[in-house]
Amino acid sequence: MKLMHRFVAAIATVLICNGAQALDANEEITPSDMGYQYWVYSVTWQPSFCQLKPDTAGCNKPPQTFLTHGIWPYNNSTPEKTNRHPAFCNTSPSCKLDTECAISEDKLESIARKPEIAKLVTTNPQGMFRHEWKKHGTCSGKTEEDYFNDLVTLRKVVDYNKPMFEAWIGHSVMFDDLKKAFPANASFRCFIQDGKQYLHEVFYRVSPDGTAYTDDSALQIGTRCNSQQTYIPAGT
Repeated sequence: MKLMHRFVAAIATVLICNGAQALDANEEITPSDMGYQYWVYSVTWQPSFCQLKPDTAGCNKPPQTFLTHGIWPYNNSTPEKTNRHPAFCNTSPSCKLDTECAISEDKLESIARKPEIAKLVTTNPQGMFRHEWKKHGTCSGKTEEDYFNDLVTLRKVVDYNKPMFEAWIGHSVMFDDLKKAFPANASFRCFIQDGKQYLHEVFYRVSPDGTAYTDDSALQIGTRCNSQQTYIPAGT
């Protein structure tokens, strides 16, 4: 009977996910009991984000930096699916089976107010954190506090050639050259606006022990960056 409850819950979760958000053609929601093989530490080039969504809080003066978007459990790609991850699992210690595992407002505020976390993320991150916990944190096997503390402890993986990259800020560079400023465990996401390609996000593949995960070079989350001039807008 318990196995049947777990099966029904897993099916319900997949239906909720697919109903709430359409999957990309290369995306697959993997079963929660499959676990995950590595982390994705996602960072957003904030001036690009504010170019895309200028009405977002803090975008009146976007910082000229990569801000942390989240940390996501991931599984290795297959030839057909290069974006494979669990979602909305409810398998973390804070969750109860067959119930929606939302972070409490008290915990949310306490986490968002931590100075070491606040300096890494966007202004007023509560809405983002609420979503990140439900979609990704509940698949991590960690409590809310431990999950969000990893935004800080794993931030060291955000490594790139700063002098090379900073020379391109406010300008454009061929995407193939841009990639040379980043390590082998980095993947990229771009967007096109007014005919220009912008660097949007960088995804660092990280092993559970916090070291670089160099497998799964096929990973592709969101819109692929084309081999063309890629703009890196300046911030403040």
